[in-house]
Amino acid sequence: MLYAQHPLSEIPAGFLTANAPLPYARHIFGTRENTHTDSAETIRGLVERFGAMAWMQQVHGARVVQVAGSGQVPECDAIITDNPNLWLAVKTADCVPILISSPHAVAAVHAGWRSAEAGILPNTIAALCATFHLAPDDLHLAFGPCLSQANFEVETDFVRKFDGQHGVREARRFFSPGATPGKALLDLPGILTAQAKAAGCLDIHLHHVNRCTYAEPAVFNSYRRHTHEMQRGTASRYAVQVSLIRRLPPAAAAG
Repeated sequence: MLYAQHPLSEIPAGFLTANAPLPYARHIFGTRENTHTDSAETIRGLVERFGAMAWMQQVHGARVVQVAGSGQVPECDAIITDNPNLWLAVKTADCVPILISSPHAVAAVHAGWRSAEAGILPNTIAALCATFHLAPDDLHLAFGPCLSQANFEVETDFVRKFDGQHGVREARRFFSPGATPGKALLDLPGILTAQAKAAGCLDIHLHHVNRCTYAEPAVFNSYRRHTHEMQRGTASRYAVQVSLIRRLPPAAAAG
C-alpha cells in the first residue's frame, strides 16, 4: 500500500497535501504528472498503484453517496465511507477538490460553482454527521488546488446565487470587480469555507493548498486555461487531476 512505502512525512511524486495533515486519514491532491487524457486510464493507473478505490461520475450536483467497495459511483459529487481499505477519489481541473476526515469516516467532494450553489458541501457534512454519528466540529477539511479568484471571471449576477444560501451572508465579499463591465471575480474556496463554517465546522479544522490550477500550467490541468488555449489555437494536452483520501484504521489513527 501507498503509506507502507511513503510515511506521513513524505508525499508521493506528483502529489501535494494541504498545509496540515488530516487526522484519522491519508490524503493527497493530484497534479498533471500522474494524469492521462483519458480519465479512465488515470483511474486505472491509480488503482494499480494504490489499491481499492471508489470514484464518481461527477455531474455538478448535490448528491452524496455512501460507498463500501471499489468502482465508479453513478451521478454524484460526493462519496463517504468508513472503510479503511478503500481510497476515495475526486477528479478536478478547476473545481475545488475537498477531502474530509473524521474519527469514523472520510469523504471526497467535487465542488464547482454549480455544486457549491446546490449545496454539495453542506450536504456532505450533514451526511457524514447523520450516518456516522459525528458532529460538524469532528470534521477536518482540506481544500485542494483549484481556479483562483484572480482567474475565475463570472457574470456579476452570480452574487445572487450564493447570497443567503447555505448560511453564506453578504456573498458580495467573495467577489471583486472583473476586468470588463458586467463581470466579477469569484472566490469559490471562500464561499465553500463560509458554507463549512455555517454548517458548524471549526475554522482551525479547515486547511487549504492555495494553488491555482489556471496559473500553473506546468503543474496542474485547467479546463478554463485549455478553453482559452483552444480559442488562441495553442491548446495543449488536457486531462483532469485526481485527489485521494483513505481512512486510517482505528488502531493506526489512535497511534
